[in-house]
Amino acid sequence: GLFRAEDNLESPYARAALRQFYMLLHQGKIGGCSLTTFETVTGLSLTTDEGGLRDDLPPITTWLNRLLALRIETQNLLFEVFEQLMAGRIEGAIAAGNYDKGLETITAESIVVTDRRTVYTHPVSGAQSHVLTVARKDRIRPLGLIDALAIARAEPQSVLLVNTRSSRAAIRLPTASLMLDDGAIEHRVRLLRPTDELRFSLDALAETHWQPADRKLFCELWDSEVAAVPEFTTSTFHIVTGLLLPIWRRLPDDDCRVYRIQTDAGERIIGRHIAPT
Repeated sequence: GLFRAEDNLESPYARAALRQFYMLLHQGKIGGCSLTTFETVTGLSLTTDEGGLRDDLPPITTWLNRLLALRIETQNLLFEVFEQLMAGRIEGAIAAGNYDKGLETITAESIVVTDRRTVYTHPVSGAQSHVLTVARKDRIRPLGLIDALAIARAEPQSVLLVNTRSSRAAIRLPTASLMLDDGAIEHRVRLLRPTDELRFSLDALAETHWQPADRKLFCELWDSEVAAVPEFTTSTFHIVTGLLLPIWRRLPDDDCRVYRIQTDAGERIIGRHIAPT
């Protein structure tokens, strides 16, 4: 499996990553495969007569098919570069809070529509658009100390950490590196915590207050944080449902997430997420 099943190679993140891949290849920043070799073996033309990068670059389906003409080791190398570029874009979108998964099914301990407002009525059909306020309650399942220590033991490169400022504990674990837009490789680590995880470049981690800790202090702080975690967390979000086409262009274009939910009352709803106003 060169790609995971959840990877959407038709997503805007994949398209942006592929264009960056072509740019890096054109700039000679992908080691192990030159632009000339790539064009010759795949039959793809990426450059203009003047030597610049073409505007109409091959789409990802063509790119994937033509890669089969390359040697296996070169295929793997180029796939790895592409995956790193796409992962960088996805992580950036997640960090910015605007990652679009497509149709996302929301599952929670409780989902209740607390408000329903009509915002548009079609003058002919009478069909309506509604803004719903939805309250959700999620059960928090923190990672217990025994399981955390088992994860640390199973990974030879793991390091027990404590944040000297916040008195929180974490386990440092290896994770995939990223290729940056300029072709440089950013080596990163993952910090596993009781209820979440963080990712840092090695340089960025060195600038934080996370420091290696002895097992006793790590266990005390981890257990203390787990004990303080509430059983549930509550939050509210808003979606637009019903007749969407007439008002689609009036919705903010910085968040196009579409949610599918089933309320506690059994109502099934599909709607587009919007920020509260």
